Amino acid sequence: MVIVNKKRNKKLLVIGAALSLSIFISGVAGAKSKVAYLSGSTSNETGTITAGATTGASIKGGNTGANTTVRAYGKKVINYWPDSTVASTDWLNPGKEQTKGFTPTKGEKYYGLITGQTSSSNGYVKITVN
Repeated sequence: MVIVNKKRNKKLLVIGAALSLSIFISGVAGAKSKVAYLSGSTSNETGTITAGATTGASIKGGNTGANTTVRAYGKKVINYWPDSTVASTDWLNPGKEQTKGFTPTKGEKYYGLITGQTSSSNGYVKITVN
């Protein structure tokens, strides 16, 4: 016959759930983001962010204007060469948003770029890396 201490099992379950939640929150809290807005020009960049992990990176682009399209890019900084595109959205019509994920390399620098169809385009790009 096995005697089970139900109170202790519930306590361990609660402690385990709390520990899992704290690990999840600390991972999310480590994410860094930068945003660039496009307003009346043909392109704009976020500042660079250095990746601290190899997961959890994305770009989000949105069109906040009317009658023109915008496109968001995630770029990896490469010295002495043109920066490479690691992710890009589709051309976005007015009122549309899109998010694209990518796999960063730890220690490398990334930035977001938003470009418009015309000089009157409006939109934004948000880049997030862990």
